[in-house]
Amino acid sequence: MRFDTLRLDHIGIRVSDLATAERFYAKLGFQRDPDEFAPAAKASGLVHPTGLRIHLIYNGEPASEGNVLLDAPIKRPGYTHAAFIIPSMDALVAWLARENIPISEGPVSMGHGRRIVCFIHDPDLNVLEFNEILNGEAEPQVL
Repeated sequence: MRFDTLRLDHIGIRVSDLATAERFYAKLGFQRDPDEFAPAAKASGLVHPTGLRIHLIYNGEPASEGNVLLDAPIKRPGYTHAAFIIPSMDALVAWLARENIPISEGPVSMGHGRRIVCFIHDPDLNVLEFNEILNGEAEPQVL
């Protein structure tokens, strides 16, 4: 027997400076949801016009030696990145250049031409992946 999960509610991202993180994620279209701002918990909920939500957990220490989950030689368990579907990789790459946000990897085709993938880092070196789905497969398959 299994328990059915309906959909993803939000992604929690640990950051060191709330104002810096909110400015960065605002560039990606996220805005603070006043109903999900919890200073006692050091959490700020942001919402995108598409309904996608992230929570910035602002109790982190500034990264000094890269992303602890991806860049360290010993690979520890944990969430490594969030991935977002976008309509156009070319438009994203041009926008990143205008915003002076460096690409850490990609764009590269993955999955037998199914998608184009690109990675960036937020100010705390959290990894964000962007996917352009090709061949009309914009909606994920439900298994």
